[in-house]
Amino acid sequence: MPTINRMKVLRLIENITMGTAAVGYRTESMHGAGSPQAQRIMISRQADLESKKRLAKDIVKIES
Repeated sequence: MPTINRMKVLRLIENITMGTAAVGYRTESMHGAGSPQAQRIMISRQADLESKKRLAKDIVKIES
């Protein structure tokens, strides 16, 4: 992947995690039951990571 595209993705991550689009709490902390690791496992199973990658590329205008 070209450097400019990596920079775009890093800026998107920065904005979502620390910037104006960031939330003040972690998603898994809203669940409130069970161990944090079990919650992370279930979130990762249901996340549909490939579709999230496509969305990120679309947001930052990266051609696949």
